[in-house]
Amino acid sequence: RVGPTEAALFLKKSGLPDITLGKIWDLADPDGKGFLDKQGFYVALRLVACAQSGHDISISGLHLPVPSPKFKDHSSPSLSSITSTNESHWAVRPEEKSKFDGIFESLAPVNGLLSGEKVKPVLINSKLPVDVLGKVWDLSDIDKDGHLDKDEFAVAMHLVYRALEKEPVPSVLPSSLIPPSKRKKSSGSLSSMVPVLPGSPPPPKDSLRSTPSHGSMNSLNSAGSLSPKHTIKSSQHSVNWVVPVADRGRYDDIFLKTDTDLDGFVSGQEVKEIFMQSSLPQNFLAHIWALADTRQMGKLTREQFSLAMHLIQLKVSKGMDPPQALTPDMIPPSERGTPGPDSSSSVGSGEFTGIKELDEISQEISQLQREKYTLEQDIRETEEAIRHKTTEVQEMQNDLDRETSTLQELEAQKQDAQDRLEEMDQQKAKLEDMLNDVRQKCQEESQMISSLQSQIHSQESDLQSQEEELGRAKADLNHLQQEEAQLEQSLQAGRIQLETIIKSLKATQDEINQARSKLSQIQDSQHEISKSIEQYSSTLNGTHGGSMTNLADMSEGFPEKENGGFGVMVRHFRTVER
Repeated sequence: RVGPTEAALFLKKSGLPDITLGKIWDLADPDGKGFLDKQGFYVALRLVACAQSGHDISISGLHLPVPSPKFKDHSSPSLSSITSTNESHWAVRPEEKSKFDGIFESLAPVNGLLSGEKVKPVLINSKLPVDVLGKVWDLSDIDKDGHLDKDEFAVAMHLVYRALEKEPVPSVLPSSLIPPSKRKKSSGSLSSMVPVLPGSPPPPKDSLRSTPSHGSMNSLNSAGSLSPKHTIKSSQHSVNWVVPVADRGRYDDIFLKTDTDLDGFVSGQEVKEIFMQSSLPQNFLAHIWALADTRQMGKLTREQFSLAMHLIQLKVSKGMDPPQALTPDMIPPSERGTPGPDSSSSVGSGEFTGIKELDEISQEISQLQREKYTLEQDIRETEEAIRHKTTEVQEMQNDLDRETSTLQELEAQKQDAQDRLEEMDQQKAKLEDMLNDVRQKCQEESQMISSLQSQIHSQESDLQSQEEELGRAKADLNHLQQEEAQLEQSLQAGRIQLETIIKSLKATQDEINQARSKLSQIQDSQHEISKSIEQYSSTLNGTHGGSMTNLADMSEGFPEKENGGFGVMVRHFRTVER
């Protein structure tokens, strides 16, 4: 079994916040037994490894493949050796580093650093939410100087790519993501820490004026006037003080170098660079400042500064959180016997002479000084409260004046808006009348359009019928044209035939004319023949069978052409006669 105290001391060495460790304890001890057995201790270690790797703390994270948990304890040789072996491992792979280095060089770094303005476009191009990019910047800016070197830029790009793969951005940068060049700076003395904290706000000037310079070099040097008994008492306080004697000299040297104005105090601006080297959150350092500034002066004395440095060192080296209020052994020795700054410079503020009357008087004086300091503190607080209230009243009056003027402006705007509203109502009425007229005209136009559309439809039907008739007429025309062509061909053929007939007719007429001429010739010949026949007849009748010699002699008188065949006939008769 591991008890809660031992477990808490061991788990704090992981460097995780107390809230995270509380969640881990609740999951490792779900039954509330108040201790961890072997299984619970194993669960706690697995959850620590998940938290250091940036994963959410849950039971489901027990099965995630994560590196072994890391614990820092310089007094343990085994843990120190484990830590040293893991220091060389970096989650950014070499191929990713070379790619990120190329992007880094393309952004034109100045002295090896990139400002936020140059890195911003690259981060915005990832399309991740602004709050996620803000967390990425805070985690990657390890030295908190507002710039990114090459290794820090690689860490930022690694986180961006993991976020694009739906992996959550861790709330605390895992040690595996811390570049090897930054790891030595993150463990060691405060003088080698990296700045993280902006300067604390300076205290009010009035409080500085009204506060005596307690802790100044003069008042510190006046400590030699104390009696031997007081010296012994102070040494006892020093022994019982939580700040180790070995560290006080170093803190005093830092204080003397920081107190540039030699007023015995250091302000927030003067210790800014020193506190910024702790790599602790700003609200954490502000809590340490409030604890060390026991008198709320806005400045720290040498002992208060040593106490603040001691609390920071405890958190950095051992992971111990400062208390909510100072324990008795944390109160600076010079403030234990004298509650006020004025009492350190008084003669009877704590001296013991061995004389009863003087000791009583000294105690009464010390009591009166305490009361005086308390009253002065109350007066200062009251004056400050009055000033604060006066400021608030003045601010409220200013706010009232502004609100009054704003109200008047709003009233004027309201009246103007009312006038404009009335004008707009009138315009609205006019527009409604115009709209009604337009609607009526639209209705009329719609009716007219409807009638026109009906006319168009009827005309389209008429046009279609006319087109059909035109088509039929065209068909008839084509038919007539074909018939005309045929008639033309027939006419042409008739003309040819007519010409042929005319030619034949002419030839026939010629033949007829020839035949008529021949006929007339024949008729003439016939007439002549008739005469001849008559002559022959008369001759025949007169002679009654006389000799035919006279006929031959008569025929010889007719030409061959004129009597035609008559000569042939005579020759025939002659043949017959023979």
